[in-house]
Amino acid sequence: MQRAKPIIIECMKRLNPDSVLDLGCGKCKFSKLFIDRGINVTAVDKENTIESKDNLIFVQKDIRDFEFKKEFDLVIGTGILHFLKKEEAHKLIKKIKENTFSNGFNFFICMSNEEKYNDKVHFYPNKEELNKLYSDWKIIQNELCLSKKHGEKMHQHKMIIFLAQKV
Repeated sequence: MQRAKPIIIECMKRLNPDSVLDLGCGKCKFSKLFIDRGINVTAVDKENTIESKDNLIFVQKDIRDFEFKKEFDLVIGTGILHFLKKEEAHKLIKKIKENTFSNGFNFFICMSNEEKYNDKVHFYPNKEELNKLYSDWKIIQNELCLSKKHGEKMHQHKMIIFLAQKV
C-alpha cells in the first residue's frame, strides 16, 4: 500500500484556488501552502489553535456548527470525518458540496473503513462510498494509502486521499 504523503503533494500541486475553507484546521498544516501564497483562507477548528492574520480568518467553532456564508474554490477536510456520526458526515458533505464554487474542489484525508470496519456509528468510508457521495462530481483522486508512522508505539492508519471537482 502506497504512503499518503506523495499522493497529498500531487493533489495539492493541482490546486490553484482563490479561496479556501479548511475544516478542522488544527495549525493549518494543509492550508499553509495557500496562506503562504496570499490566498484567502478561512480556517475552522473547535480548539483555539491559531490566530487570524492578513489573509487568514480563524473561526473557533465545531465544524458541525459552522455556518457557510459564502462559497469557496477549495474545501479541505483532513482527519475530521471519522469523528462524526455517519448522518452528521453526510450532512456536512452535502453542505460542503453546496458551498463549493463550480469547478471548485473538495479535498479529504479520511480514515478508511479498513481502519474500523466494525464501527457502524461513525463515518469510516470506503472508496466506493465516497464515489457515491460525489457521483455528480469529477473524481480526481480516490486512493487507499498508509499514513506516516507516529505516536509512542509508532503505528500507521489506513487512509483515503480524496479529491473531487465540482462540474
